Amino acid sequence: MPHLSENNRLRDAQLWKELVLGSEQALGALMHIHYRSLVNYGQKFIKDEEFLKDCIQEMFIEVWNRRGALSSPNNVRAYLFTSLRRKVYREGHKLQLFEHHDMADAETTGSTDIEFSPEWWLIEEESLAERTRKMGDLLNLLPKRQREVIYLKYYQELSREEIAQVLTISPQTVSNLIQQAFMNLRDRIKTVAISLCALITLFLGY
Repeated sequence: MPHLSENNRLRDAQLWKELVLGSEQALGALMHIHYRSLVNYGQKFIKDEEFLKDCIQEMFIEVWNRRGALSSPNNVRAYLFTSLRRKVYREGHKLQLFEHHDMADAETTGSTDIEFSPEWWLIEEESLAERTRKMGDLLNLLPKRQREVIYLKYYQELSREEIAQVLTISPQTVSNLIQQAFMNLRDRIKTVAISLCALITLFLGY
């Protein structure tokens, strides 16, 4: 699983400061560092890759144009995720790329159709790979909001407060969703191989 270390956060913060001061190199570095994660996250909202790439590019252009008025975010990645989420839904709505109920769902509940796959972790051992596949299947059975919170916390390694920022919900709601996801997984695990219990415990940190 990707690891967003404190060094990476400090690196991003330094690049952000340089960007605000007018460094095009810093802007390019941030785009290079976070581009793949942004694409991965954006594809949870929409599968039109060209539209998504345009949104990411326009988002960075907007950041550059507004650099003089920007403050320093606590987490640059969380800020970019928030910006992209809003950009995708705003531009997608203009182009009528989303069904009305999809837009309403995203805007009122903050939920996105996150889907987990076995490639989420790099697994070499076949037996563990099979358990991981089953874990992915279980995660995909969670409600949309729980899936997205799990994705942001354990795949993108955002904190509770950062997830709250991205989804425009309270930190307590984030905690509740994580707890609900764990309870749902625990209930569903009874119908799957018992060996998955250790994997869930390790994954969710309970």
